[in-house]
Amino acid sequence: MASQSRPVVKWKQVMEEVEVTETEGLEQDAAADPEAVPKPPAGTDEEENALGPLGENDLPRAIEAVLFCVGEPVTIRELADIFKFGVHDVRAAVEKLREEYIDSGRAFRIEDISQGVQLLTLPEYDPWLRSLHQKRRSSRLSPAALETLAVVAYKGPITKAELEAIRGVNCAPTLGTLLDRELIRVAGKAPGLGRPLLYHTTPRFLESFGLGSLKDLPQPEAPPSREAARAREEEIESPEAVAGNPGEEAASGDEPASGSDEPETGSGSES
Repeated sequence: MASQSRPVVKWKQVMEEVEVTETEGLEQDAAADPEAVPKPPAGTDEEENALGPLGENDLPRAIEAVLFCVGEPVTIRELADIFKFGVHDVRAAVEKLREEYIDSGRAFRIEDISQGVQLLTLPEYDPWLRSLHQKRRSSRLSPAALETLAVVAYKGPITKAELEAIRGVNCAPTLGTLLDRELIRVAGKAPGLGRPLLYHTTPRFLESFGLGSLKDLPQPEAPPSREAARAREEEIESPEAVAGNPGEEAASGDEPASGSDEPETGSGSES
């Protein structure tokens, strides 16, 4: 699709340059002879910019194109506003598409989602789609990229310097990779010297990892409180804990035995 759109954009730019040149020529002619310049008929610009009429037979295909491209629920009212059709006509076209997909055995259906309609694949194809997504994730992101992405997700918005201070390595190449994949974005500039860029996650990050929001991220275990750590240390250093260790019991049993042997040897030598 991208390869087809580039020539169109380039041609549009050429046409705009031609129009500018023609406009400049008309202005010069108008300055020389105002009556020699033909006047465009009224309403020409509006007719050129207006969309062509959409027939009732073309409405289902137009709706299909919109649902295929947006990838999210679209309400019937929105479709009616786009195509300038009545709500009942749009609903009938949607039902026609729905029946067509079922009758032809397509791998997708039009489902009612969040007060709108959306194209979704059938559940029986979920294992293959899930395998494809997992394969793409694992092949695209290295452990370093995943670690950097995790720091941005939990700490963002975050600067490159802060990110490198946490990871202890240069993160410029990894940030470039994540920006190219549209998993992170530049979320502004931090106040202070140099106004460094702030990095944050994107909606694609949430979509790729199946998260509704950043609040759904797994929460790391909190470190123990100071009182709990002190109680743990006292428990380890207590005599009961030492006595309960078999290794320490064996060591404590050997020391008195060796000590008791030394006085006996000394008394024999004195006699």
